[in-house]
Amino acid sequence: MGTLGVSDYALFALIVTLPALLPIGDLGVGAALIDAVEAGCGRSGDRGRIERTIASGARFLMCAGILIAAGGLALIGTGAQAALLGATSAPDARACVAAAAVLIGCSMPLALGSASLIALRRAYVAALLQAGGNLLALGLVLLSAALGAPTYCFVMAGFLGQCVAGLAGLIIAGRILRMPVLRIVVTSLRPGWVGTRIVHLAGPVTLINASTACAYGTDRLVLSHAADATAVAVYSAGAQLYTPAWALVNAAAVPLWNLFVRQRRDSIMVPKAELARLSFWFGSGALLVGIGLVTVGPSVTGWMTHGGAGASGGLMAAFAALLLAHAIVSPVTMWLTQPAALRFLAIRYVFMALASLALSVPLAWAVGPAGPVIASVASHTVCITIPCFRKVFRSA
Repeated sequence: MGTLGVSDYALFALIVTLPALLPIGDLGVGAALIDAVEAGCGRSGDRGRIERTIASGARFLMCAGILIAAGGLALIGTGAQAALLGATSAPDARACVAAAAVLIGCSMPLALGSASLIALRRAYVAALLQAGGNLLALGLVLLSAALGAPTYCFVMAGFLGQCVAGLAGLIIAGRILRMPVLRIVVTSLRPGWVGTRIVHLAGPVTLINASTACAYGTDRLVLSHAADATAVAVYSAGAQLYTPAWALVNAAAVPLWNLFVRQRRDSIMVPKAELARLSFWFGSGALLVGIGLVTVGPSVTGWMTHGGAGASGGLMAAFAALLLAHAIVSPVTMWLTQPAALRFLAIRYVFMALASLALSVPLAWAVGPAGPVIASVASHTVCITIPCFRKVFRSA
């Protein structure tokens, strides 16, 4: 903030979160990888299934990355980035969008690195690599600030960190599996690769990711049109504290997917007592973190932004409530990961996204930066938390 100023910081914050507007990540390929690995990678046939799943997923992600890069370049070629960015648009916005689009496209197939490690029950390694990527990004940001670099250099920093982390993940996953994972990914578009069916798992997960992106990734865009650049900067400052807390909850929940896949193989009974206990502990942890967000969030964000766009206590309370809403249902959604249940989840996430977007606009007008977060809390509780608990705990 001290280097860029409020307006350029708002532009930087909006563009680096543009991936949240897209159903990116691994596009559900991680779900198929978990299913393939848990089928048992010790037998040669199952190892072949893993290789075919990686090949299919890499081809899917490579094509998606090319489309994203081309779409971003087309956006600036037509000048449409000004309408997209709203109040945060600036003279160097074109370069920022171009850099983001190309690097996002490059990061798509590299996302298989983290997905593979999670499937191999090495979620902690994926988390460490992500942390290392974030540290690399921080170093590049500090270097850009020291050199007085233009805004697009700050934008590139975060995406470069993600790319390096993904590349390292592919290399490590290949060593664990004893197969050329990186080569499979790089050559995935080559004719002759024999893939496997992944759409029954990847399809619903992609729809869930897309709905989540629409629900949460549009918050800054809504504020950029319904308010001003300062509101975007204030929201972004608060989100900088919320995002690591949410990532911690997500990292703790993802290993449950592997565990529940194995449990479903052994029993058709829903482990209601175990799910209730896990939901209690996840909710308790989120509550403690949320109290910390409300207590120290305003002062920390004020320090981070040099007093230019500190988050209010109300905004941090809204983020704390959103964290609790996500955490308390995380174990339940991890149980609902078989194909039929994933379709159920996908439909609910679509409803959630529509409700969140419909509520975000009027609430942004009424209460400012906290408005979209309040809309997210309400829509997630009504459309995700309550239906998922009813489905699991009312089942036979």
